Amino acid sequence: MRNILTLILLLTSLFLQAQYFQAQLQLTDGSILQGYAKLPSNKLFENSVKFKSTEKGKTEKIKDSELSKILITSKQGVQFLFERLNVVHLFKSLGKDYEMEKTKKHWQLRFHTNDLLNCYALAQRYKLDKNGMMHSITGAHSMWEFLYFTLQRREEDKTYIVNAKGFSNGQVRKAMALFFKDSPEFVERIENKDFKNANVSDVADAYAALKS
Repeated sequence: MRNILTLILLLTSLFLQAQYFQAQLQLTDGSILQGYAKLPSNKLFENSVKFKSTEKGKTEKIKDSELSKILITSKQGVQFLFERLNVVHLFKSLGKDYEMEKTKKHWQLRFHTNDLLNCYALAQRYKLDKNGMMHSITGAHSMWEFLYFTLQRREEDKTYIVNAKGFSNGQVRKAMALFFKDSPEFVERIENKDFKNANVSDVADAYAALKS
């Protein structure tokens, strides 16, 4: 019985240790911290990131408000960039266009970039599995009913929701049309369903190619 309890405690310790990943944290003042950190989260009441300067070092909590970016490196050497950014919800209602900015910044996972745009996944929380795959996880309440996909103009400090798992095709086209309203030619392609089966990154690259 004692051996079983010892094994359970050992496995629990290893599991908790595995939740920390090699990380580079950028603070809002531009300074950099190197060490190990847990993944950031957008869960309610979670407003800090746990960090250790060494793998077996003392854990400290760094407030989200003091952080701007976190670069996570998996054991396989794959890097994942999280950025804490403002997010804007785009939608049309009763013939009017709306851009509603959320009151707080959110941790977003950048999954694609080009010369003009960055693409992000926005979820309630994130998980890096043992195979080095990053998962965006959403809850079943409030805004986290959906997993969102956002676009950012590289000269701006905010992102815009243009798609989500759960949005209708019509909702996506309306949001895309609002985001790309600076290019009527491109909006026409969106409304003509040229990108019916495209990912957000495909649309971003098509826009960058048009503007190059």
